[in-house]
Amino acid sequence: MKWFKSHTFWKIFTINVLLICTVLTLMFIVSRVMLPNISQDQYRQVTDKTVKRMKEQINVVIKDIWSLGDEVQQDPIFLSDDEQEIDEELQKIVNISSYIDSGTIFNVKGYVEHYYPNDLKNMKHVNLSKRKYFQEALRTKKIYLSDVVSADTKHYIVVMAIPILDGQQNVKKVVNLALRIEENKSFQSIFQTFDIGENGYTFIVDRNGRIISHPEKQRIGENAKKNEIVQKTMNHKSGYQRVVNTEGKYFFASFEYIPVLDWGIVAELPVEEIYRPYEMFEKTLWIVSGVTILLLSFFTALYARQIVNPIHKLYELAGQVARGNFNQKIPEREIERGEIGILSKQFNEMISYIRHSKANLQQKENQLQEQKTFLRQVIDINPSYIYAINQKREFILVNESFAMLLGEKSDDLIGQSIDKYQFNLQSDLLYKGEFSNCTQKGMVLEEQFKDSKGNRRWVETAKLPIMNEKQEVIQMLCVSTDITERKKAEEKLRTSEKLAVVGELAAGVAHEIKNPLTSLKGFVHLLKEQHPKDALYIDIMETELERMNGIVEEFLMLGKPQVMKVESLNMQALVQEVCSLLEPEAVEKEVAFIFERDDQLPKVHGDKNQLKQVFINIIKNSIEAMPEGGAIHITIKIKENHLWLQLADEGQGIPPERLAKIGEPFYSTKEKGTGLGLMVSYRIIKAHHAQMTFSSQLDKGTSVDILFPIIKK
Repeated sequence: MKWFKSHTFWKIFTINVLLICTVLTLMFIVSRVMLPNISQDQYRQVTDKTVKRMKEQINVVIKDIWSLGDEVQQDPIFLSDDEQEIDEELQKIVNISSYIDSGTIFNVKGYVEHYYPNDLKNMKHVNLSKRKYFQEALRTKKIYLSDVVSADTKHYIVVMAIPILDGQQNVKKVVNLALRIEENKSFQSIFQTFDIGENGYTFIVDRNGRIISHPEKQRIGENAKKNEIVQKTMNHKSGYQRVVNTEGKYFFASFEYIPVLDWGIVAELPVEEIYRPYEMFEKTLWIVSGVTILLLSFFTALYARQIVNPIHKLYELAGQVARGNFNQKIPEREIERGEIGILSKQFNEMISYIRHSKANLQQKENQLQEQKTFLRQVIDINPSYIYAINQKREFILVNESFAMLLGEKSDDLIGQSIDKYQFNLQSDLLYKGEFSNCTQKGMVLEEQFKDSKGNRRWVETAKLPIMNEKQEVIQMLCVSTDITERKKAEEKLRTSEKLAVVGELAAGVAHEIKNPLTSLKGFVHLLKEQHPKDALYIDIMETELERMNGIVEEFLMLGKPQVMKVESLNMQALVQEVCSLLEPEAVEKEVAFIFERDDQLPKVHGDKNQLKQVFINIIKNSIEAMPEGGAIHITIKIKENHLWLQLADEGQGIPPERLAKIGEPFYSTKEKGTGLGLMVSYRIIKAHHAQMTFSSQLDKGTSVDILFPIIKK
């Protein structure tokens, strides 16, 4: 095949030419997009700098003029009646200041009394009371700087009207100092010192849009408020934008508002002048690009021709290999030097490797299939419930035991959502966040399942995370072991323990009741026969009866099953309610309650009546432990994700050997106690998934600490 007929040749050539053209096109695009902006930004810096410098110089001029106005207003000569002295002072002010070209003095009725220079001699005794600058100075009694005014001398001027005040702050005269815009060399020099390109220029407008200063002097005094930029300066704005002038030419203009005078400065530069360097660069780029394309295309063709021929040989052999013929090789005599020759040798080595690998691959595939079948059989015959889910909570693995639990086929469950099968009887909270909360070691929990027949089954589930290389949980393997029989055995054991306790209580109650009943019988008999009104025997009867009644009540409370009515409780309010209930007894024993708590305490779940019984038992014990009075310190705070309640008294304390046996049936530290109260309290606290501990020091008091789990939002 000829090199110029090769598809590879033309592909290499076309790709290289396209790359060259693409690079050049990108250069044109970048230059067209960026260079105009760069030029514009460069010239904007020039125009921005120009208006800011002009603004600074104008501010300096105004400051000087304003200082001159203050000096004139304080000059005592203008309050004198010496006409010659006033004329000399006015002439002196005009000659000294480089920004003042003429001056006049009005009386309070607006008539011109003094003037300088002599070209204003026709103004003497003329009434100019209607001039705004005179009226403003007379009205405000303050120095006033006028807009551009067309004077009677046919000059455009800016007038500073200075009211001369007497000792009573009355206006006696008005001194008017004028700046002739076209003639004042100092004022015009502000513009002559700034060159903006070849055709750029600056001009100033007053608050009414009239041109104060312009390179073209004939435009001074022109009303330019229709100009878009001038309108923005009249609206007290500054900035930069593209505009069209009165001749239809495009300009980029920077404009700045001067707050002191309410004037505006504009610096303009033609768009064509800004973009001229870019246009010259673009023409040069076209010429260079054409020459570059021709040269690179020629060298690309030579390079493509050089690599086409040996590649074509490899192409033909690779086609045979693709069709499954692995017996073809490139003869050693046809292998060329260089990279193509190395590629040809590697091609031959690849053919040999493919032959060997194909045989090994077939063997590995057979072994893998056997292992896969074996592992599947092991999983399916396992009696445990084995399944796996992905992050979408879809089944990706299910064994036969779990499929039978759901009454489905294992293959049908693959891809189904676990939420579709409500086999878990517990709250869905167990599954929310299991991917994010599960550690690398997994977690083990007990669950209740409902099989396809509706029977309840207890299982112990191990949830094991399957992680990717980023240590992110992507799948969850669950292995559940049926522990229903174990649960039943545990329940029977608990029932047996309860029966044993009840029997133990019954024996204790019988023992405790026997003596009081015997005493009652004996004393009742004596009362009836010998001393029916003997007060001593009556007291003994009442004591024994009350003791028997207390024992029976505690026995009934312990033996009768209590149904918990769980609700959300405010622990502080509950404890205060118990303290209010026991307050009379505490006052009688001179015992005070001292509270300490955190702000915004969380709530807990519990049975209000049962917890109230616990607090009554503990607080009554504390009151009885302080026969000489004292304080019970009640602390309610948050501690390690629990609500911590501490009840601490200042009583006699409990010896260590007795403290270890607190809560056992019929064991009490009180002389006539049965121990059943604290036993009941322990069981109530345990039923609320809380913890209660006692600590005590002799002659210092006893502390009871209870930790309640906090309700999670």
